[in-house]
Amino acid sequence: MPRIIEDGVGNRYALQDPVELTTAPDDVRLATESEPWKNYWRMLGTVMLAFLILYWGIPTVIIGVLVDEPIVTLIGGVCSILPLPFLFLLHKPKMVHVRFATPDSAGKKYHPLPEGGSLYTSEPTSFSRFLTPDDSILDLPPHRQVWVVFSLTIIVGILATLPLLNEYTETIGILLYLILALPLWVIGFSIPVFAWWATSSKWLGLPTRRRDAEAWLIAGMASALPALMINSFIFPTLMPSSLSASTFNFLMVTISAPIGEETCKLLAVCLFLTAIRSPRHGFQVGFTVGLGFALLENCVYVMGGMFGGPFNITLTTLVRGIGSIPGHAVWTGVSGFAIGCLASETDIHSKIRWRLKKVGIDAVDMVEGWGIDLDGDGDTSGYDQYRETLEEALNSAPEAAGPSWMLVDGETGEIHQAQGVEDLTPVGTAIVTATAAAQMRGTDGVHLLPPRNVFAGLGLAMSGHAIWNGSSSLVSLLGPAIGLGSGASLLLDLAWIVVLVATVLTLAKLLMKSIRTMPAS
Repeated sequence: MPRIIEDGVGNRYALQDPVELTTAPDDVRLATESEPWKNYWRMLGTVMLAFLILYWGIPTVIIGVLVDEPIVTLIGGVCSILPLPFLFLLHKPKMVHVRFATPDSAGKKYHPLPEGGSLYTSEPTSFSRFLTPDDSILDLPPHRQVWVVFSLTIIVGILATLPLLNEYTETIGILLYLILALPLWVIGFSIPVFAWWATSSKWLGLPTRRRDAEAWLIAGMASALPALMINSFIFPTLMPSSLSASTFNFLMVTISAPIGEETCKLLAVCLFLTAIRSPRHGFQVGFTVGLGFALLENCVYVMGGMFGGPFNITLTTLVRGIGSIPGHAVWTGVSGFAIGCLASETDIHSKIRWRLKKVGIDAVDMVEGWGIDLDGDGDTSGYDQYRETLEEALNSAPEAAGPSWMLVDGETGEIHQAQGVEDLTPVGTAIVTATAAAQMRGTDGVHLLPPRNVFAGLGLAMSGHAIWNGSSSLVSLLGPAIGLGSGASLLLDLAWIVVLVATVLTLAKLLMKSIRTMPAS
């Protein structure tokens, strides 16, 4: 009913209220203008805040409790809580207000808007409006651009070292490094991760919603905390105190780190089990979770390299950026592939949803058993609605459908492809139909696929991690043991790192080449 108002001179006006908000249709997909480098800055802010919480805040709280120091606990609590509002602010869901005006002979030409004014249409229309989350596709900077920035970082670090090699320019070199140290640290630990992220997006060719990709990355960061607890507190308590420092350190890097870190990353991937559509998608989720873990770990390593001068931070950035980061990503990708195989089983999603619903029902039964009317139906008899059996849930489960994407020309509005689109290049640079993508993926050569069993995949990830850490540790001891000087030992270490990096990169290429031959969903 319109509202009637009257002005000061007796004129009467009929005011229409805007139509009520409705539920968004299931097939609506929205996107915003591409801002690839904005994604980088947002995730960089996330890493800084997560680093403060996970490496300073929560561990300090634990230490304060263990040593019974309230001041230490308080400081840790402040470091844990203070960044949270800023973290939520960075990643708060972005809602879009959508209005639909559909031609309708029984409709109207004027529709009141909630912000004031009206929408006019040239013919009668029915009007509806709703709020829906921003479903923008993740648009990373082109991988070549990111690798150029990474290369420039290495070059700047090398150039900053040169003045320190001459006594006449040493003071200038120190001042130069003090200016460059913070930018080198920020770029050094973050840019390599985004370079690998952009590269994997190109190779896997899976259009991904930004909010999904960011959730995977943040889950990987969060998995670093329990891994840190395992390495710092749990493993040391399990080891005999009689062990030498060298033996303890070797066991730490070959047993504790691989088992603890890969298990924690696998559990982070499992958080997305119900959303994973295929083994290929599982590898993508695992790869991104591994990158998130590497972000936090790299932050620590590159920060430590700062205290060794520009050469040390440059070497650390180079080694970890080229080798260790894809190592973390590939190993977790292997686990994620196995999770994707598990998620592809016909009934797994229905079983999980039924189990979660049952947990909720059991919770209602328990609370109402305490005499609390939780569902507000006037009694405390427990859950009153129909309790679906597992067999009924499996029989009534709808057949899974893959995502439907629509590619529209920004100038003409012409729809290029309305279904089954896959992109084998960074989003926004090319359009490839599903048929063309299948042809491009059908290449000859060596194909290498990870194990489909979850435990086998996790075991392989742990083994690869342990071989990297253990062999590096042994080679670092080999030089002095055979009488090599410090310079020759350093060259031996670097040579072995080159071998490891080449192995990981070859493995990553073969895996992605093979995995992208598999269907996206």
